[in-house]
Amino acid sequence: MDMTSGNFPEAQATEILKVFQSSLVKQDLERWLTLFREDAVVEFPYAPEGYTQRLVGIEEIRNYIIELFKQMNILSFSSPDLFVSKDKLVAEYTCDAVMTGTEKTYRQRYISMFHLKDGKITLFKDYWNPTVLLEVAQG
Repeated sequence: MDMTSGNFPEAQATEILKVFQSSLVKQDLERWLTLFREDAVVEFPYAPEGYTQRLVGIEEIRNYIIELFKQMNILSFSSPDLFVSKDKLVAEYTCDAVMTGTEKTYRQRYISMFHLKDGKITLFKDYWNPTVLLEVAQG
């Protein structure tokens, strides 16, 4: 996917989100990580104190997702609403999951911003409601 010049098509943006979401549902970490550059950054701007707010580099991202898979079983994502520009993709979607420790249902609405270079994610900003997380995490 060459997304470096001009606007890339919505079909390519849809494919990125499809791989992103399906890989998380299938817990296919290696496939999911292929979407990211080695030096990618992940940010959770609304993460509450004591929770991860920033990850730098593929190994930090890998370790975070390994722990996430231990804490929740992601069941599904909704079809995203997309906004596509030259090197950015913004998606709004929901996620349904079950917390492994409590069996509580986790339903979160996300607005995610993906910054792309050469077809890979360089920066992923994930905006979500911290109250939803705290309610299910507190057993």
